[in-house]
Amino acid sequence: MLKIAGKFSSIGAKLFICFWLIVILTIGVTRLVSEQFRNKSFIIPTHHSDITRVERISQKIKANRVSSPQQVLAILSQKEGRELLLKNISTHAVYAADKWQIKNLQQFLTENNIESLTTVKFQFYRMTGPLTIDIAGTPYQLFLASRDRKPPFGNIIDRMPVWPRFAIPIIISSILLWLLTRSLTKPLIAMQKAAARFGDGEFSARIPLIAQRNDEIGACAISFNLMAEKLEQNIGAHQRLMADVSHELRSPMTRLQIALGLAQQNNINEALLHKHLQRCELEVARLDEMIANVLSLSRMENTISQIELMFVDLKQLLILCIEDAQYIANEKSITITFDCQRSALMQADPNLLSSAINNILINAIKYSHANDQLKVHLHKTSSHFIIEIIDTGIGVPAEDLAKLFEPFYRVAQSRDRATGGTGLGMAIAKQAIVAHNGNISAQNNSENGLTVTIELPFDISKNSANES
Repeated sequence: MLKIAGKFSSIGAKLFICFWLIVILTIGVTRLVSEQFRNKSFIIPTHHSDITRVERISQKIKANRVSSPQQVLAILSQKEGRELLLKNISTHAVYAADKWQIKNLQQFLTENNIESLTTVKFQFYRMTGPLTIDIAGTPYQLFLASRDRKPPFGNIIDRMPVWPRFAIPIIISSILLWLLTRSLTKPLIAMQKAAARFGDGEFSARIPLIAQRNDEIGACAISFNLMAEKLEQNIGAHQRLMADVSHELRSPMTRLQIALGLAQQNNINEALLHKHLQRCELEVARLDEMIANVLSLSRMENTISQIELMFVDLKQLLILCIEDAQYIANEKSITITFDCQRSALMQADPNLLSSAINNILINAIKYSHANDQLKVHLHKTSSHFIIEIIDTGIGVPAEDLAKLFEPFYRVAQSRDRATGGTGLGMAIAKQAIVAHNGNISAQNNSENGLTVTIELPFDISKNSANES
């Protein structure tokens, strides 16, 4: 019972029943109205051919000296499409052939008295009369009913009993309505199944065929596919991030455990103990930095919609970032130069954008040689601001350029240990730029060093940021 109730509660069953009831109601009302008009009659201009025929029949009756109404009715027994009707003037009894098509004519003559020669139109026949004749001393009115010509299919429908007239449109409408409800519910069921598969962990579930429809259901399927793709990317990024984090935490944790083990040895002198404790402090600081960066990257991957956009002068923002980075650059006697001719106003989240630029500047400083020069250029095209950060370090192997913005990527582990980096700075910068509908890339310079290029659109809204 529950299963049957569930089927009738589905949207397909509801649509089918609702549409079916509407069709049945429409057919019923139409049939009722047509039946009301079926028995209606109206006077039309007198049909001259029928007058000639009824006069000829009247003369034939007089010549044959018929003695009963039945003999009169038999005169046209072989004439297809013509019928005679007799009305007793005294008793108002009407005599006619036993055919259902002319029952309404008999009823009309019983209820009405026609004195002058007239043609009356009915559904199947037109009736012309009366002519007064005498049968065995009794006066009668003679009427001639002639069938109107109709298309063959119309005759078939009109001759059908009442129940097929209702059954045929009901069956046809039921089939058409079933096809309609199926076309509406089949894609919805497919989307439901795809969503269930996605919820069960099959993140590649899509509905491409339904997305090809040019209607609201197709648009809904496209939105579902885009949502599934975004979720798959986010879930995949989380899984990769967790795998990388678990791998990257092992090295500082191992060094921390070794340092603690050495510090706990018996008979250790104070200088060596102090050295091991400093090592522990260094590894704890690295762990803290790594966790903070991981949390920052995770927030940017999943809460891009929370960026706060405002109008920002990109030139002034770069100047502030360069001033902050110069303190770190001074330790290696590196000079940062900035080239920009005019102000650059755009919509951005200044905190998020500053974080991205600072990460790139700090990364460039770390891998540049002492006494080198770091250049920052800002210019614009027809639709974007272009920021170029150019260092004179050793660059990156060409085959590794595409991996530069991946989490925990480092060109060399030894370089990371020397600089204390976690391999997350460039990944964080990329997420911040992507949040602004921008693009970030890196390429080696022709001589030495690396150039990081950032492209930012002039105008960005929260809606476009959410789609990134």
